[in-house]
Amino acid sequence: MTSMKTTDNYKLRLYNPTTDRSALDEICANVYGGSDYLPKVADTYVADPMCSFLALEQNGIIVAVANYKRLPLQNSVWIEAVRTHPNHRNKGLATSLLRELVSLSREEGISNVTILTCTIESNIGMQRAFEKVGFRACNHIHTLSFAALKQLPGWEAGCASDQQPLLTALDLDHLVSSEARSIDTTRWNTVSSENELLIALEQCKSHGGTCGYLPGLYEYIVPSPSRTDLRKSINHGLVFTWNIVLDKEISSCDHDNDSLMKIEKAILVFTKDERISSLKSQWVCSIVAYTKLAFEAAMVHAHSSEVAKRLQSLESTDENGIHHPEIHMQPFCLVFDGAVPLDDGTLAHALPRVTDQCVVFSYA
Repeated sequence: MTSMKTTDNYKLRLYNPTTDRSALDEICANVYGGSDYLPKVADTYVADPMCSFLALEQNGIIVAVANYKRLPLQNSVWIEAVRTHPNHRNKGLATSLLRELVSLSREEGISNVTILTCTIESNIGMQRAFEKVGFRACNHIHTLSFAALKQLPGWEAGCASDQQPLLTALDLDHLVSSEARSIDTTRWNTVSSENELLIALEQCKSHGGTCGYLPGLYEYIVPSPSRTDLRKSINHGLVFTWNIVLDKEISSCDHDNDSLMKIEKAILVFTKDERISSLKSQWVCSIVAYTKLAFEAAMVHAHSSEVAKRLQSLESTDENGIHHPEIHMQPFCLVFDGAVPLDDGTLAHALPRVTDQCVVFSYA
C-alpha cells in the first residue's frame, strides 16, 4: 500500500516500527488504563503479509493508527486497533481513517467482501464513527470477565495453588442439564483441517443463525497463514464439532420429515492468545452454538478428561522438550457466539460475563 491523501494536511501510510514506535506508545499510553495490548503486537501486524498496519499522519506526526487484516478464506476484512492520539480526538479522524480503509478494500478488487470490526458497548464515540461510515451492529462476542476469573482458586498468573475446573470453581455445575451430561463424547468430531472448520461454521450459520465466524478475544479467529495458533490447535486435536438430530414436537404446520427434526450443532476450539497475562494460562475456549443444549454440551466437553489431556500435552513440555505427565484442566478464558441463548436460569446467563460487551459491526 502506498501513502494516500485523506483530508487537508493528512496522509495515510504504512506504520514504520523503527521510526514510529515512540509515537505509538504515546497514542496508547492511557488506553485500557495504560495496559493497551497494541504496542506488544504492532510488530506482528507489520510482519504479517495479510495485514496493513496504517498510520494517519499530520505534518510528520502520527495522530491515529489502525490495522487492516485480510481474511481471504472467509472473503472478509477485519479492522482492528483503531487508536487516535489524545490530543487529536473529536476531530473526526477515526471516521476519516475508517473511510480510507473501506476504500482500500474496494481498491484491492475483492468482490462481495465483508468488512468487520468491533468495539465495546460503552465506546459510543467509536460506534458513531462506524455508523457514519456505513457499518451496522451485527453480533456480540460474549466474553468472561478476567477480573472474575482471576478470583477463582488457582487461576491467577503466578498463583502456586492448583486450579479448579471453571464450572466447579464458579459453583455452576448444577446448571448443566442431565441431557447434556449424557451425550456420548464420541459424538464430538476432531477437526483435521481449516476447510473442515470453515464448513462447520457455515453450517452453524445456516442452521442456527450464528455469525459464521469463530469468536475470539475481541476478534474473529479466521484461518490464514499468520494464524499459527489455530493451525497448531488443529494439529493437536483441539478443534471439535458436534451435531445431533433430535425429534421435535409435531405441529399442524409440519408437513415433511425435515420439519419433524431439530438439528443441534456446536463448535469448540481452544487456541492460545499471547495478549493474556493475568491468568495462569493463555488458553481461550471459543464456542459456537445456538441452543441451550449445544452450549451445555460444549461446556461439558471443554471440561472433559480428553480435552484436559490434549491441552496438557502442549502445556507440559518444558523448554528442553521434556514432557511432564501430570494431567489437570487448564484455566481458560471463555468466549462464545451471540446466538447462544441467555435466558434466565441458563448456564450461559449465569457465567460471569463482562458487563461492557463486545459489539461486532459489519460493512458489506
